[in-house]
Amino acid sequence: MSIRAHLATVAAAALVLICAVSSAAEYKGPIKLLPTKDGSTLYSLNKDSHEIAVVSVAEGKVERSIPIPGEPNDMTLSSDEKTMYVGYGDYQGKICAIDLGSGEILGEGVIGHTPRGLCVNPADESVMFACLQFDGKIAKVSLPDFKVLATYPALHEPCDAVITPDGKTYYVANFLPLDRSDGANVAAEITCLDTATGESKNIRLPNGSSSMHHICLSPDGKWVYTTAILARYQLPTTQVERGWMNTNGFSIIDAEKREFVNTVLLDDVDSGAANPWPIAVTPDNKTICVGIAGTHELCLVDSDKTHEKLASLPKNAEEAKEKGLSNATTADQVPQLLAFLVGLKKRVKLSNRTLKVKGPRSLAIIDNKAYVGMYFSDVIMVVDLKARTPKAKEFCRLGPEPEMDAARRGELAWHDATLCFQNWQSCASCHPEARSDALNWDLLNDGMGNPKNAKGMLHSLELPPAMWHGVRVNAEKAIRTGFQYIMFSNVPEETCVDVEHYLKSLRQLPSPKLVNGELSEKALRGKAVFENEKYACAQCHVGEYFTDQKMHDVGSRADYDHQDDFDTPTLRGIWRTPPYMHDGRYVDLKDVFLDGGHGDVLGDVGDMTEEEVDDLVEYLLSI
Repeated sequence: MSIRAHLATVAAAALVLICAVSSAAEYKGPIKLLPTKDGSTLYSLNKDSHEIAVVSVAEGKVERSIPIPGEPNDMTLSSDEKTMYVGYGDYQGKICAIDLGSGEILGEGVIGHTPRGLCVNPADESVMFACLQFDGKIAKVSLPDFKVLATYPALHEPCDAVITPDGKTYYVANFLPLDRSDGANVAAEITCLDTATGESKNIRLPNGSSSMHHICLSPDGKWVYTTAILARYQLPTTQVERGWMNTNGFSIIDAEKREFVNTVLLDDVDSGAANPWPIAVTPDNKTICVGIAGTHELCLVDSDKTHEKLASLPKNAEEAKEKGLSNATTADQVPQLLAFLVGLKKRVKLSNRTLKVKGPRSLAIIDNKAYVGMYFSDVIMVVDLKARTPKAKEFCRLGPEPEMDAARRGELAWHDATLCFQNWQSCASCHPEARSDALNWDLLNDGMGNPKNAKGMLHSLELPPAMWHGVRVNAEKAIRTGFQYIMFSNVPEETCVDVEHYLKSLRQLPSPKLVNGELSEKALRGKAVFENEKYACAQCHVGEYFTDQKMHDVGSRADYDHQDDFDTPTLRGIWRTPPYMHDGRYVDLKDVFLDGGHGDVLGDVGDMTEEEVDDLVEYLLSI
């Protein structure tokens, strides 16, 4: 090749790179919609462009944008609607106060890892509560100086929250379960914090509940609603029909009693409502609106009739028998019933042949209209809830129609349940944010009857083979067989390549265990333990990714396993993916060594002191 031709090739490659970066910078990515009380203005929190779009509801257009110093996670308004509080950033995440008139930042403070679920206490506006998603905590924060007054324990990735009108109770959605996943019951829970006493209780959802994206409160303050997947993880993955693997719905909590009521499914018998995401209730409390992110729909549920129907059911078979109701539907059966909401719900398509908009992840109700933010399309759709046949229309474009690069197309494909037979699930159903759903699944690629924990996809393309037994030569092969044998569909090769680009684009968040971005003294001691030849940790967990990419028998075979050896997983980012081992038998990483004796096959881990184990765990949760 001539020098001139070589330079031309380099220039063309550079232009492609510049265009890709430019295209990525143009994404808006609406993740939350928040209306003013009078309904005249709608604020859109745009994750990718790091801004708040101020939308005129009357004109249906963006009047101006307010920049945010980092990637936003959540926002909430002050009671006088003059100030917007925004949580942004991940490690050492902040909350800032923005003057909505001038766009000026009035103040900010470091709160913790990935602040979300922001709620100003309506009973005391000098106090705000926030979820610290990757610290696993709830923070009580003073305003306007943003000092953390107290922290309270949550469970696994607290990601969204609501506070009752009297300010007495702060309800938190924990995104994932925090159970050993080889147990009989694995489920996400809602943390209910008494704001006065600091005492909390956890309200457990039905077995298989996971990916609890959003939580809301009915305007009358009676009910808390939260969306989640209801996984049938105890069944082998032989089909997807009738929700065999995953079903999708919302759960109901009695806000006053702080008790679980029930979970109802949004799916139809032959059409899944995959990945329910935002949820809101109309001001008259009559309609529950749910954005179905995987199928790009809005589901409208008759609230009164749903609650009436639930209240009419006997609690269980024993109560039904006492009342002389043979073969009656009971309340504890409702989470299994695909037909429970027949006649009580409408599914409105947000995307159509002429307007292909994707990813409803934000929702706001103004009067009798639902406004839906489409994450991948940078557009807000509107649905007239009082129409006899509700239909979606374009309301406002937040920016130019985005030209997606390969990674963005792959991210959309990862979350797109229309690529699955009958729309029951997407890749994100078992791998939310391309990580793990904390459940064990019995995939058929290594035989039936040996369930194993869903793996995170971080660094998966750099670290062949794939799957716990290495049955796929690499992640590229696993992507293609996953669509074929788990989604039960055939997709174009271009889609699989796009998914590869998405997985390559994943970034590892800094661990909450770091101190000013560095290993703590305790973690440094743990690093020395890890590298000690006596314990032999680094013999298998070696190199940049802490894996030799080989199969080993480490004495971890369980009753249902078909073989002794397992692929050595990377240790990068394991702070984010409990439970641990191939079958998720340990919630606490410390138990991997103290109870499991992990490492005794090659080293003398049994000789570790408890202090050394503590230090080692601190190090592993820091890398």
